[in-house]
Amino acid sequence: MTRIASRVSTRMAHSSASVGIEPSLAVEEETVRGYKAEHYYPVQIGHVFQDRYRVIGKLGYGSASTVWLCHDLRDGKQYVALKVYINCSRMHRELPIYTHINNIHSQHGGRMNLRRLLDSFEINGPNGKHPCLVHEALGMNLEELRDLVPGREFTSDLVRESLRDILRALHFLREEAHVIHTGLP
Repeated sequence: MTRIASRVSTRMAHSSASVGIEPSLAVEEETVRGYKAEHYYPVQIGHVFQDRYRVIGKLGYGSASTVWLCHDLRDGKQYVALKVYINCSRMHRELPIYTHINNIHSQHGGRMNLRRLLDSFEINGPNGKHPCLVHEALGMNLEELRDLVPGREFTSDLVRESLRDILRALHFLREEAHVIHTGLP
């Protein structure tokens, strides 16, 4: 949520500090073209889904979903990424594809480079039903890593190994899962 840190103002109320966002500013998914608040589930920090996944913070957003870091209360050490879809999505391609991939038993080296679907469920929101997918929580992406590297340049070995893993995953998807990845990472 550091993306909006510059738009957050701190104000004093009843002698205790509270943090608020100026109501007139569009933030995160509100900036997506065609945004309608009633389509998104109103996730709150601390909310527990399925008596299992406690929301810790927001990881991302888009035109079809928001993604949240959650603590898995059944496994005290595990964190997961919870993707909460909007309530008006007409077609959900992701769940059937993940189900298909999870059912493939393969020794292909690229299989291990794919994020696994751990769980799925549907929740009822104030304005309809929202499909939810639970994935493994991942680390930082290459852009975030680049910001930590001196000179913001990767070594050729890091680039080579990263591309090798990506290509292995894409090869597995095409050759064994018969799935073609058409989105941008």
